[in-house]
Amino acid sequence: MSKFVDLHLHTTFSDGGDDPEVVVARAVENGFSAIAITDHDTLTGIPRAQAAADKAGLELMPGVEISAQWGKMEIHILGLGVDPYSESLTTVLQTLSNERALRAEKIVDKLNKLDVPVSIEDLKEKYGDGVIGRMHIAQEIVALGKAPTVQGGFDLYIKAGKKAYVPKKAISSDKAIESIHAAEGLAFIAHPCIGKVRNSLTKMLQKPFDGIEVFHSKHTPGHIAELQAVATERKLLISGGSDCHGSIKGHAPLMGQIRFPYSEYEKIKAALS
Repeated sequence: MSKFVDLHLHTTFSDGGDDPEVVVARAVENGFSAIAITDHDTLTGIPRAQAAADKAGLELMPGVEISAQWGKMEIHILGLGVDPYSESLTTVLQTLSNERALRAEKIVDKLNKLDVPVSIEDLKEKYGDGVIGRMHIAQEIVALGKAPTVQGGFDLYIKAGKKAYVPKKAISSDKAIESIHAAEGLAFIAHPCIGKVRNSLTKMLQKPFDGIEVFHSKHTPGHIAELQAVATERKLLISGGSDCHGSIKGHAPLMGQIRFPYSEYEKIKAALS
């Protein structure tokens, strides 16, 4: 019987809609043998996910999705198999978390001036365990009746070009890769066929990446074939995951759309060991 994994999942500790325990339960329901929790710029959800996974008999790989800067472009880098208690990595992530907190306050201030009375205190009370991000703010915008949906909250107020938008500060791609390696993990370019990353992929791979996220819910069969060829040519590992955030944006959870082979996951584990 074939075994599958999902190595790109988010929880309420970043911008997902489900607690770690719910993500683990959904993975079991979908028949996965292993998953990776890869919250944005934080490892704080890993202990709860690990406890739930241990109880459910599900294999869990600690991970993180780091926002990084490549020239003027923001890219995302997956760290898989990282030590969630690595001092060097947690220090870097704490800096990013502090920047996210400042960004949230600036966005809320702009919204208040636009007569959208989002409260930073309410956000901290609801989401104090994790990193407050735009997804949480968009939920509050909807709760206040100022947008019909979470995506509408982004489109009306807080996406790039809108009046309450505040740009994100990110670390360099070099620093992100270095931090992942210092935490004994492997660095993968996340979803390279989303946005403009694909156009710069050849140059990016001059950096010491360990692999490419080939399988992703927004990658077409053509993208997958192209990325597999690149990975093979460069002798890089491949990873795959749904990038599921739960039902937070109003659509069905994506988990189950990508069923990454366990045999490829074993190659990642072998590289880690």
